[in-house]
Amino acid sequence: MGFDWLLRCPLLPGMKIICYADDTLVTARGKTFEEVCRLAAVGTSLVVDRIRMLGMRVSISKTEALLFHGPRRGPPRGAHIAVQGTVIEVKPCMKYLGLTLDGRWKFETHFKQLEVRLVKAAAALGRLLPNIGGPESVCRRLYGGIVRSMALYGAPIWVHSLTPVNKVLLRRPQKIIAVRVIRGYRTVSWTAATLLAGDPPWELQAEVLAEVYQYRALMNAQGVLAGADEVRRIRTLAQSVLVERWKEDLESPIAGSWTVLAVRSHIERWLKRKHGTLTFRLVQILTGHGCFGKYLHQTARRELTPVCHQCGATEDTAHHTLAECAAWSPQRHILSSTIGRAVSLPDVVDAMIGSETCWTVMLSFCETVMGLKEAEERAREEAADAPLIRRRRQGRRRRRYAHLLPP
Repeated sequence: MGFDWLLRCPLLPGMKIICYADDTLVTARGKTFEEVCRLAAVGTSLVVDRIRMLGMRVSISKTEALLFHGPRRGPPRGAHIAVQGTVIEVKPCMKYLGLTLDGRWKFETHFKQLEVRLVKAAAALGRLLPNIGGPESVCRRLYGGIVRSMALYGAPIWVHSLTPVNKVLLRRPQKIIAVRVIRGYRTVSWTAATLLAGDPPWELQAEVLAEVYQYRALMNAQGVLAGADEVRRIRTLAQSVLVERWKEDLESPIAGSWTVLAVRSHIERWLKRKHGTLTFRLVQILTGHGCFGKYLHQTARRELTPVCHQCGATEDTAHHTLAECAAWSPQRHILSSTIGRAVSLPDVVDAMIGSETCWTVMLSFCETVMGLKEAEERAREEAADAPLIRRRRQGRRRRRYAHLLPP
């Protein structure tokens, strides 16, 4: 009833009142800054008086003012409006209904503030999701959905303002929570982590939400109630476009190419599969980040060389462990016999998606092989003659010994 009382009051041309929840927004449109200021001051004063007539009090000092403008018509320095003796400064941005608006609708401040909140939320939830043990995949996806929902709030409003800088601000928290969902090393790239987690880039998911919203808004404008089946059809079409665009983006990945090469051609089946959970040791093979000589040498900086300690090969990688290392021939023979083809990651992933049995055998291979590699790595770390760089230390352990590594 209170909002009704406000919305029905007579207004001057160019003025409008918008009420939602416990927020009241007064908008004013004009050709010059002075004209807009006069209309805004009159409209705000009118709203304050109407609220007071309802027996409520208004703290005018808490009112915020923002000018929407073009690239060359910003507010003058010291711009303000006066409402019943209170000076209200025209600020560069204003928070309204959970979104931080700015005068150019670029949402730069919004995404900077949002990134901080998302990183904190992702880190807090990540502490509940250890690599070994902890919640199962359903719970992990639920936690990932919490952070995603926070990120995509208001997406139909800001989706068309996504600059490269804003996309980067969204991708950092997405990577943090995706790494925890897949039980991966924190060094896993955003590309690989989101692909394995089945979580498309948030900027693409924002476009799906915007597509559905625009359809509903169009139907409402025509006085037609959008049916659930039709909305579902629009959402399905938008998601299909999302997957195709995601595949295009993955054609030339900057990072995570080992993972992308294996999963990209099966991405639809990967997203829709009904079986198969990711484990810490399986993800090491799928990402190449784990107990491999090359990773320990180049990324973790804990080995002097990338050599394979099991067979003596010059470079130990995920591919070498999966398909070449002679030390794991018995386990590889079982895997090859099950999938019915030579062992390569793309073929293994294809078989895993198509058969729960193949997925289970691949899990067994990874648990056995990576478990033995990890045990040998710990033994090397604890050896009395181990190089200082290899020994396991707490805290800031690597910078003191980085000079021991070859350039």
